[in-house]
Amino acid sequence: MCQRLWFLVYVVVSVQAFGATPDADVILSSGRLDAGIVELQSHLKVQPKDDVARFGLGVTQFVRAVQQLGQKLAVFGPRPRFALADSIDVADVPVPAELLTYAKLRTINQEWLDDLAKVEATLSKVQSEEVKLPLHVGRVALNLGTAETRSLTLIPILRNFRLTPDNREGDFTIVFDRADVDWLRGYCHLLAAVSELALAYDAEGLFDVASHRLFQHAQTRHTFLLESPRSPNRGWFGSVEEISDLIAIIHMIRFPVIEPSRTSVALKHIEDAVGLSRQMWKRILAETDDDREWIPSPKQSGAINVKVTQEMVDNWTKALDEAESVLQGKKLIPFWRGKPNRGVNVRKIFLEPLPFDLVLWGQGTAATPYLEEGILTAPETWQQINRAFGGQFFGFGLWFN
Repeated sequence: MCQRLWFLVYVVVSVQAFGATPDADVILSSGRLDAGIVELQSHLKVQPKDDVARFGLGVTQFVRAVQQLGQKLAVFGPRPRFALADSIDVADVPVPAELLTYAKLRTINQEWLDDLAKVEATLSKVQSEEVKLPLHVGRVALNLGTAETRSLTLIPILRNFRLTPDNREGDFTIVFDRADVDWLRGYCHLLAAVSELALAYDAEGLFDVASHRLFQHAQTRHTFLLESPRSPNRGWFGSVEEISDLIAIIHMIRFPVIEPSRTSVALKHIEDAVGLSRQMWKRILAETDDDREWIPSPKQSGAINVKVTQEMVDNWTKALDEAESVLQGKKLIPFWRGKPNRGVNVRKIFLEPLPFDLVLWGQGTAATPYLEEGILTAPETWQQINRAFGGQFFGFGLWFN
């Protein structure tokens, strides 16, 4: 009896000392991202080996990063589409204290990069192989606009999937596990690679001729672009203004290199993403359960009603092998002009960056410094890989990461 009493006292004291474990599912569903992150970080200081909480912290940090990026851009009134920007009913956003400048856009990009680095740093510390994080993903709310806009839930995204009968919209649950830690880390690296490349080059010229098509409140040296169109009638290919802007945009996709060190950092991010994808599939194939998986093995059913076959897994591995060979410079991308055994050394593009010119790349002359003779990654290989995915390799690639 005495021992039981002491045990009860121990439990009560422990609960009072450590408090209840913050639940990432509750945090994400409530939208209390900032407070939730503080709670999870405080909990991990007391319980540093709680990898479920650490995984939850990483996911919450990622969702907050996406939300903050959306909010930072929303104050400038993003337009939904280029060609239809003047014909779709776009809610007017109040003029902010400062218009969006190219320098401000680069700052927002860098802050997004910094946020991704925090997520990766958190997730990289997850060690346990038994991590399971159930999330009602249909309840996650993202406020991607200003205070006047409504929250955007993830339910519209989920409707693109064929949900299983017992998982409908708000009740739709995915149990993320250790393999999904690798998945999210891989996506952080890929997103970081894109941002690093964007910051490596100077696209201010493009911003000056295109920002009025992308944002309601952007600053450009060509202020007349912000005025109402004089020829509002649109033909088959758009209005005169739209066609002129499109031509100018293509012409201005020629970027000087201003921070060359970023391209090699981007390459490292992509290589890390490939490595994490291999690691993720190794863990997926070793799983013995079948608990509402985000990405299932061929032996699992998964949370969404999309079957993954062994042929897909084998060909995804083959795609990773090809991509790794290209990134390492061991294989070349086929070049469409001249000798058939000549190709582009992609690794060299990242390590020895030159100004980017879309038109010259289309013609081929921009590739001259990177052309070599050697082993090519064969188009037939990629065609075979695509067939294994029913012609939907790109879509599965976005899912598989």
